[in-house]
Amino acid sequence: MELIAAVAGSIFLTKTNRENSDYKIFVRFLWSVLLIDILGGYAALAYFSNYELFGFIKGTPFVRNEWYFNIVEVYFILIYTYLFRSQLSGRRMKYLLKWSMMGYLIIAVLNMYLSDDFFTGDLMLNDMLGAFLIVLSVFFYFFDMMISDKVLTFYKNLFFYVAIGVTISYLVRVPISIYGAYFNERNDAFLELFYDLVRYTNIFMYSMFAMGFYMDYRYRKKWLLQNT
Repeated sequence: MELIAAVAGSIFLTKTNRENSDYKIFVRFLWSVLLIDILGGYAALAYFSNYELFGFIKGTPFVRNEWYFNIVEVYFILIYTYLFRSQLSGRRMKYLLKWSMMGYLIIAVLNMYLSDDFFTGDLMLNDMLGAFLIVLSVFFYFFDMMISDKVLTFYKNLFFYVAIGVTISYLVRVPISIYGAYFNERNDAFLELFYDLVRYTNIFMYSMFAMGFYMDYRYRKKWLLQNT
């Protein structure tokens, strides 16, 4: 699904020659997500190859990839927030999000440095603050849209679909991750539920991204035909 969304975004840029930097940033971000997840599979490759691959990580804190995705999650949240912030027209909301992003980054880095769970599990403080930042930025995006003429064409804009997909994803995954801190590998039923939720929320989110590219392209093409 990450690949589908990234390819859809690349096709969109090719077809529309979109000069808007936010679209280009988002497409590049989608390709980076795909690459990041591929590289994050190093731990599984090492484990299932009995450490014939990446054997140098055996016996080190890097044998698990939680540290890697704890860093990556901060990157994801900051990029999403930046993109929603860039869609705003209200200066106060943009200013508040700017400082919220800086505050989140400082707290997240300090928490990664000080936490005992950095190499072994999700950092709940970072996840909860990140989810709050996502919800705040999406709320500002919708509020800004409602008080402007953008509300008349909201369904034609890519970032409306991005907002829906990202919000649902974080509102589902973060609570289940927090609850999951009390479980371990022996809780097969919970693990199955957890991975199903992650799988289906990802399918939903990246499907919304791909749909957003299609809808934005469709109405942009329709507008060009009507004005030529």
